[in-house]
Amino acid sequence: MFVVSALAYGQQAPGPQAPPVNAQPLPSNTQAQPAGQPPPAQAPPAQAPVAQPPPASPQSPATIYSVPPPAPPASSQPPAYSPPVYSPPVYSPPAYSPLPAYSQPPVYAAPPGYSQPPAYSQPPAQPAYAPPAYQPASGSYSYTSQPGFQYHPLRMQISGGYTLTEGTVKSNLNNGGNVALGFTLMPSPYIPIGIRIDGSYSHFGLTNQALSQASTATGTPISSGYTNLYGGDADLEIDLPMTPHAREYIFGGVGWYREQTKLKSVTLQQGLVCYYFCVPASFPVSSTVEKTTTPWLQSWNAGIGFEFALADPGSFFIEARYMRITQGQGAAAQTVFIPIRIGLRF
Repeated sequence: MFVVSALAYGQQAPGPQAPPVNAQPLPSNTQAQPAGQPPPAQAPPAQAPVAQPPPASPQSPATIYSVPPPAPPASSQPPAYSPPVYSPPVYSPPAYSPLPAYSQPPVYAAPPGYSQPPAYSQPPAQPAYAPPAYQPASGSYSYTSQPGFQYHPLRMQISGGYTLTEGTVKSNLNNGGNVALGFTLMPSPYIPIGIRIDGSYSHFGLTNQALSQASTATGTPISSGYTNLYGGDADLEIDLPMTPHAREYIFGGVGWYREQTKLKSVTLQQGLVCYYFCVPASFPVSSTVEKTTTPWLQSWNAGIGFEFALADPGSFFIEARYMRITQGQGAAAQTVFIPIRIGLRF
């Protein structure tokens, strides 16, 4: 770029002005380049023409050309990508150490001389073995026998207690007492099943309702009355071990019983009472108005009990059974009793 100033050469008439000496117009393609792009390549400047003296012209003010802004620096290309060079570690084997110098083995020592073993001595004589005497199996090893319960094929029991009346008979008979005697047969010590035979006797007093009905039926004032129940049962019993000294048992079967009822009346009889002298007096006299006995009636029963071992062969037991006696057809003909007994078995 050049700054050229034109000098006026004398006073001349106005007219067209000659271009300044060595003045070169700006190339028309000079334009601002966008940022970040390299400028286009420029051709070298052409050789300046030989300045010619301008023609005479009137003096004109100097034309000043301003220098254009410098071109942006050429953009440099980014460096080419070069991947890192992998260099594996150099293997260096361990330093070789030579084997230790060979040493001679130790001198072998001969074994000691052979010595004769000691003379053999006979062992002491052992006593002659005598096997224990054979003992036959006893009931103490059976299912039905435990420590405290020894097997006995036949045992007897005696008991007594209280009998509860149930059902329709409860309105005619009060609760009463009972006693019983029986036997239990266990055929095998290995099977806890036996046969039991019991005979019992029970006594019941008549209720006031029953006495009133009896007085009406007989036409005689009945002051007292009672019913005796006696008979026996044949039952099947099963023993169930609980502890070494206690076991439970259940039983049930059939039986036959008779009922005997007595109605009594008390009357006053006139007489004399004599000591030093005699005076008239009245004496109470009890008489039987009516006595009835039924035929043998069939019954059935079922019960449960608990037995506790005492000194052999004794044991203590408590049991209760449900007993029903059939006197005819219908529910009114069924008499129900529940005897509860405590006893000893030996």
